[in-house]
Amino acid sequence: MNFFKRALFVLCCLPIFVPASESGVLRIGCLDFPRELNPVYATTETAQGIMNKVHLALFYFDPSGTISPELVDSISWDEPQLTVSITLKKNIRFANGAVLQSRDVQATIELLKDPKYEYPYLSDLNFMEQITILDQLNFRIRLKGKFAPWKNYLTFKILSATDIHGRGPAAFRRHLPVGCGPYQVEAVREPREIVLKENPHYQEKNSFKKIIYSVLGDPRQGPLKLLAEEMDAVEIQTDDVRSYKQLPEWRRRFGLVKYRKFGYTYLVFNLKNSSVDPSLRRLVYNCLQVSPFLQTFLQGAGETVHSPFLYLSAGVRSRRLPVSSPPRRRHLRILANSESVLRKQLVLFLCEEMKRFNIELEPVFVEYQAFLKYLKKGNFDLAVSAFLLDMDWNLKDVLSSSGYFNYAGLADSKMDALLEAGLCEMDEKKRRQIYIKAHERWLHTLPFIPLFNLNYYMGVSRSLKVPADHFHTVGSTGDFFYNLQGW
Repeated sequence: MNFFKRALFVLCCLPIFVPASESGVLRIGCLDFPRELNPVYATTETAQGIMNKVHLALFYFDPSGTISPELVDSISWDEPQLTVSITLKKNIRFANGAVLQSRDVQATIELLKDPKYEYPYLSDLNFMEQITILDQLNFRIRLKGKFAPWKNYLTFKILSATDIHGRGPAAFRRHLPVGCGPYQVEAVREPREIVLKENPHYQEKNSFKKIIYSVLGDPRQGPLKLLAEEMDAVEIQTDDVRSYKQLPEWRRRFGLVKYRKFGYTYLVFNLKNSSVDPSLRRLVYNCLQVSPFLQTFLQGAGETVHSPFLYLSAGVRSRRLPVSSPPRRRHLRILANSESVLRKQLVLFLCEEMKRFNIELEPVFVEYQAFLKYLKKGNFDLAVSAFLLDMDWNLKDVLSSSGYFNYAGLADSKMDALLEAGLCEMDEKKRRQIYIKAHERWLHTLPFIPLFNLNYYMGVSRSLKVPADHFHTVGSTGDFFYNLQGW
């Protein structure tokens, strides 16, 4: 037992001072203090988690990962006219008492589509041609063409037209917009905590009167904060998950709730490098996907992802690919983010494994911002990175010739055609068949290899009730505490 674990064990065995917890308050530990509390610019996990309590969207991904209505009462799709008619739910009110109306949706979309406001996901809204208000609760969106995942891109938060009216880009960026979610921001105490209080006009009764997000000084503080009852829930690090089974006091005071983030760690090849030829890529694929390599590395910490199209992975298993001849001796660089311990370990593990195939991998570890620049400029031979994805089969950003995240430099007209067809096919069954073909095309080109989807754990106080329908899978716009009703 190393010094830290020994000290931790001693702490767990000492009598603990238990402060009185304020009734009706949920205290969540987080690892960073959000720099943005405006939902338009909130991109970090903590910031999005807070925004999901304060603001609502037309649609959201429910606990099963299915796109579901949030502010929407009903929809109707007119395929020949390329229009979707939407009716909003009645009596939804912002925290200032104003009733949510169609004009709020229109004002939000117009702001997001205005380049001056620098919405980070502006390109996601290109599918919309026009929005027309029909009455207070009804509006119509005309699409530029057939676009199957249109609901997925209506998950941005709806703002109040009155609240944002007349605010230029600079003033709006500093503004905390009023929301129509179950909570509103009460206090921002940088860099320690953010306090949310109930929206008095929210229709449902909240499980908690207040929510406090508190920043941990160190991720390893999580279990101690739960033991001292200073927090009610906090993400637990991998090493502490292993320790949990060995420490009775931990098991008595809090439980572990497992969940997943919709994405995966992957290995990408630089296709512009002639040394990274198809034979080498297939050899690496066989090593990672067909052999026990990943299972040995993960040791139960996650599951192998067999297809880049995650919704297909449950029904897809890897098969050994033919390799024409053993590769000549090669020396290649493999890039990873130095701030990710897991990815560094994976790279070092892989370096040793590939030696028996006559491949010498030189690890290159750089900090996150430099890592992104290296990827974008193609300054690597192989690289280990990760995606947090939208819950859809669409991977145009990753696999199309013009995709922003196409770090491999893949230029494949057949793949481009399949990805475009998948976006335009409105029939769910036919769309799946297109992406099965895209999966086979990916196997042919192998620009990258999906590796694994990790298990994440939330430590939750035994005093809290965790409903069975809590969020088991969290996507790019969700969070574990998205819906707190029933807790």
